[in-house]
Amino acid sequence: MQTYKQLKKRTRHDVMLEGNNYSYLAAGHFPTGDLEKILPEAMSVPSAEVMADSFPTIEKIDSMHPLLMMFSNCHNVHDVMTEIELRHYRELMFFIPVTYGHGNEQRLCSYVPVLYLEYLIGVIGGLYLGLRKEFHRRMEDVETETTESFFIKGILNAKFEKGREKEGGELHPFFARVLENPTVTVSYFRRTRFYSTKVYPRSVLDASAEFEWNYKGSVINDNPHTFTNYAEYHFTTSQAMSYDNYFHPQYLGAT
Repeated sequence: MQTYKQLKKRTRHDVMLEGNNYSYLAAGHFPTGDLEKILPEAMSVPSAEVMADSFPTIEKIDSMHPLLMMFSNCHNVHDVMTEIELRHYRELMFFIPVTYGHGNEQRLCSYVPVLYLEYLIGVIGGLYLGLRKEFHRRMEDVETETTESFFIKGILNAKFEKGREKEGGELHPFFARVLENPTVTVSYFRRTRFYSTKVYPRSVLDASAEFEWNYKGSVINDNPHTFTNYAEYHFTTSQAMSYDNYFHPQYLGAT
């Protein structure tokens, strides 16, 4: 637990939450036209030039936009102030590369439209942080030593299988860059918030995936361009904050 002096010195960009997860990370593709219709104000699909420069390993597919789908088993998750650990829970989240416009500034960010959890306390905590979490008590999760499946009736069906360990132990460059970008979300109170996500892999394997995600009238399926990692890692996140507090902090030492 942090001391009073440590708490006084904290900034919004400091680590607020951390834990140890193991996850399947899969590349999906969202129909670009459908995505443009549901993106919040100030967000847009990045230009082809920005995508090629930022994600050079991704093959361009006509009328489709890549996203990261992360299916996680969460362990030892706690805020750094109290160090009170939550129980093990499952969390499914989705990161979509977007351009966020603010005045004359354009920022490449990773938009998280929704998170699915089967743990109510985690959902409540997410609401406090400004995250758009949904509680799905009947989320099904079947796990073996080499496979795992997730199912939410009417929303999602996904199956994964581990492969060989990746040489170098690094995430696919697309996954790494999506997680490196500032994360942006819009709360249930329609407040746009930004935060930092850091992932420190301990082990990374290749994997295979089959999935179908129904979201706002669109269906995102695996396809021949899908690639997948299985990863065990430590993660941290910062506090969620406004655009100016994130990109133009008034204190020294912010990143």
